[in-house]
Amino acid sequence: MGIRNKLFLTFLGTFLLLILAASAFYYLSFEQSLSKYLDERQQAQVERLADHLAVLYAQRGSWDFLLRDPRQLGRLYWLAGDRNQPDPRKIDRDAHRHLQLLTADKHPLLGPPVAPKFRRKVAIRIGDQVVGWLVYPDQEAIRDSMDRRFQERQLRFMLWMTLIGLALSLLVSWLLARHFVAPITALSRHTRQLREGHYEARLTSQRRDELGELIRHVDSLAERLDQGQQARQRWFSDIAHELRTPLAVLRGELEAIQDDVRPMNKETISTLESEVRHLTHLVSDLHDLALADAGNLRYHFTRVDLDALCEDAVDAVRPAMQRHGLTVLTTLPPATLSGDPVRLRQLLDNLLHNSLKYTDQGGEVQLVLDDEQDHWRLTLNDTAPGVPEDALPKLFDHLFRVESSRNRRTGGAGLGLAICQRIVEAHGGTITAGHSPLGGLRITIRLPKDHHGPRTDR
Repeated sequence: MGIRNKLFLTFLGTFLLLILAASAFYYLSFEQSLSKYLDERQQAQVERLADHLAVLYAQRGSWDFLLRDPRQLGRLYWLAGDRNQPDPRKIDRDAHRHLQLLTADKHPLLGPPVAPKFRRKVAIRIGDQVVGWLVYPDQEAIRDSMDRRFQERQLRFMLWMTLIGLALSLLVSWLLARHFVAPITALSRHTRQLREGHYEARLTSQRRDELGELIRHVDSLAERLDQGQQARQRWFSDIAHELRTPLAVLRGELEAIQDDVRPMNKETISTLESEVRHLTHLVSDLHDLALADAGNLRYHFTRVDLDALCEDAVDAVRPAMQRHGLTVLTTLPPATLSGDPVRLRQLLDNLLHNSLKYTDQGGEVQLVLDDEQDHWRLTLNDTAPGVPEDALPKLFDHLFRVESSRNRRTGGAGLGLAICQRIVEAHGGTITAGHSPLGGLRITIRLPKDHHGPRTDR
């Protein structure tokens, strides 16, 4: 059974239960109110009849006038009641049927006996003297045809209202089921499209309830999947491009050697070795990045002197920077943290080589380490050229390069900063890029002083 049918039956059952409960309550309340009303009306009418009989008894001195003409009791009963009731002759007959007149000492005088279970009495008084009693049954025994017709009309009205309520319940249940199931059906179709790879599809909904929030989450998921698919396509295209270039150079060099265009000497071998080294570095970076994205890049956390690690990394790259005419300035107070020394050194090497490759000759590189309570802040600033504002958020994307200041010969494949981001995140830190006050790029890294390692470490 589908969810629409389940919701429809649930709503319908709930509405029917409420309608039946309300109808039963109304019917019982009506019965009780009608009985109470009839009892009060009958009692008031009998009390007025008792007052009339007391006046007549005082005038006649006995009950002989009723014994000679018993129908007078019915006429007096009618006079004591509602004057608008039709057919007083019928009322005369009804009066003899349910009224009984007793003497002062409660001996039957006129009318049929009333069962003690239903009997009610009203005294006929002249002053303080009781001269007789009127006995009548409760309303169930004396309910007349008008009362029954009124009751029947109310019952028919209740039945019609129940039927109308049933029809409305069917309609409202169907509309509610459709209202709640429509977005679920749309979500089902949408997720089927996503499963088939149509990530560009979107749902639009103005609902402000939980279903609307779910639709917005699914749209956000579709957008992420679409972005992931586009990124994956760019990733494959960029990888193919990055691999094709050194392979093309190698193939051209080898063909030139085979055709005796280029001699087989140390310079040619050095060119081939340079391309192989670039290709090896690219494959290694791709492998590390794939492991980091999958959470399989291994880390071994120990206590690390971050300042000493930074000094070693700077000393290793300083000769190359001096050949490039770059000045390296460091401010490295003692700093210890929990981390993987191999990966942190890889992080520092990537950042320093990034500044080496993309900083103009005669520039400056600054590496500053600051204490921020629970974190260490490592800031790397270099001089021009800078990075455009719109390119800053993309610096950590796979294979991204700022084409205006980078090319394949001076730069890498655009994987170094992406690997740096994975390493920093594995240490529980953050890495951001911004504009350097020196005119180039600023990389800011914040690492917690005490971190127990990534959850994906295996």
